[in-house]
Amino acid sequence: MRRFASPLVQCCRAVVRTWSRNDEGGVAIIFALSITLLFGVVGSAVDMGRWVTARSETRNAMDGALLAAGRALQMPEKTEADALATAQTYYEQNKSKVMSSGKVGFQIVDNGTAIKATSSVVVATPFLAVLGIPELPVDGSAKAVLQVGGNVGTHIEVSMMLDVTGSMQGDKLADMKVAAKDLIDIVVWDDQSQYSSRVALAPFSRHVNVGRDQFKAITGNNSGGKNKPQACVEERKTGDRYTDTAPDKKNYFENGPIGDDCEPTSPIVPLTKDRSLLKSAIDAFKAAGGTAGHLGTQWAWYLISPRWTSIWPAASAPRPYGEITQKGPRGNPLLQKIAVLMTDGEYNTWHSGDSSTAQARALCDNMKAEGIKVYAIGFQIGAGGEAETTLKGCATAADYYYNARDGASLREAFRDIALRITTLRLAE
Repeated sequence: MRRFASPLVQCCRAVVRTWSRNDEGGVAIIFALSITLLFGVVGSAVDMGRWVTARSETRNAMDGALLAAGRALQMPEKTEADALATAQTYYEQNKSKVMSSGKVGFQIVDNGTAIKATSSVVVATPFLAVLGIPELPVDGSAKAVLQVGGNVGTHIEVSMMLDVTGSMQGDKLADMKVAAKDLIDIVVWDDQSQYSSRVALAPFSRHVNVGRDQFKAITGNNSGGKNKPQACVEERKTGDRYTDTAPDKKNYFENGPIGDDCEPTSPIVPLTKDRSLLKSAIDAFKAAGGTAGHLGTQWAWYLISPRWTSIWPAASAPRPYGEITQKGPRGNPLLQKIAVLMTDGEYNTWHSGDSSTAQARALCDNMKAEGIKVYAIGFQIGAGGEAETTLKGCATAADYYYNARDGASLREAFRDIALRITTLRLAE
């Protein structure tokens, strides 16, 4: 059967026959050089095309692996090791099919707030190898940053009720300080020009220390002298002990000890974006006194309540509740108000009214009714006891409660809360 060559092949044959009949040797040399050049150009294009494909597929696989790992890191039951394993598995399943060697490595960076991928992949280049280029690198790096919700149009306000009672002395207090500062580092971001992320502190023991600046507005009492920065308060004796109604002459708070007898010695810190201020305040915590958990719960609420705007400095004024139900530019809530309640034992101290436990439970119910998300952390408390029952009842949902067994798990709990209120983004 007769075979027919393609037009391109016939053309090439004709060119070869014409050049081969030419008696001038120079034509043959030019032809040979032209063929070599043509082969090099076509071959290089093939190699470059494979390299472009490998680079694109590798970067896509890296980005997907980073996002998968970041999501794993935000899950309560997952560890950093689990996240890294997730990244590696995802990459191996989706990496480029173009012939290559080398690998992509993953690591947790930036104090646990980002996952980085680094490529050492190379693509073999059989055509360019003739020119001394046997392979091309698909190097580079990518990062999945666990950025706070403000980067997608969300304001964040977090208040932390922190137990500084006598039972927290020693390693427990030190562990709590590290864990709380971890949350601050993750939640408070640098650029606050469009959306704010702020944290407030409510340390408590047998009282809450409101400091001298707001003492008169809260109690109606200006006693104690300007040189005594400690000013403790008790609960209100009216029905507003269960609400976030701002104080006035009808429902002032009862003042407790003023000066050296005030426990805790550390005052509350209204909402602020100043990480250094927040961490310095935490470093100054000292443990002493009983466990008036309902007072800590109250002040964790008041610090993010818009009804207290007139009490706090302008820069610390909480945003309106209505923004919780409004949507940001990507469909997420415009505002998140979050209370983190941390204690190491049963609420055993109160000054009037129902028990501390009963008051705390009522406060939590009313706080959640306003749209505030409540996370609760028990630190080395007994399973099934009154303390755990109270904290579980305060938490917004079952997975909003943590029982930290030791310092490492306490730090993990605070960090997990911080990551759960963040969102992922890819960064170079």
